Amino acid sequence: MYFLADPRLKAAEEKFSPELALKCRTVFQIYKLYKQGLVTQKVGERAREILEKECPKDLIELIAPTVD
Repeated sequence: MYFLADPRLKAAEEKFSPELALKCRTVFQIYKLYKQGLVTQKVGERAREILEKECPKDLIELIAPTVD
């Protein structure tokens, strides 16, 4: 599980759950692509909705600076 190599993802996984941490990170990455104009508006808006409804703000703060 690659996320254990990144200390921020490991912290997110320990505080929340692996499933939620990876889900929110993936959706956050999609949202970032939308903001860069690389994903359609419909997909980007859906990603934003998921982030707002399902991803705690402190989880987003942990996973936002992570990179692949």
